[in-house]
Amino acid sequence: YMGIGMARKRLTDKILEKIDKEIESDEKGSYIIVYDFGNRRYNPKEFYYAIMDLINNGHKIVRIQKSVYLTDSLRTALAIKELAKHYGAEVRVFKVEKEV
Repeated sequence: YMGIGMARKRLTDKILEKIDKEIESDEKGSYIIVYDFGNRRYNPKEFYYAIMDLINNGHKIVRIQKSVYLTDSLRTALAIKELAKHYGAEVRVFKVEKEV
């Protein structure tokens, strides 16, 4: 039984709170997140729902390719990284120094 005020925290909120404790401040810039769910036939839809949750809460996230996202902040990049790991993906984050 969950009483009033006992609502479960959304996964994205938990992840963002954890990140906020780990980084001094959010660094603006261009970040590329590359992930791979291995040889699964379908990637978990919950992962994409969580990405939409971030977008709906003001995070700027652009899907470049099937398994590649671009964002404008370290905090958002790390949130996507944690979400991908949570759902079982291999994931890397790259900071873009210069776009050519």
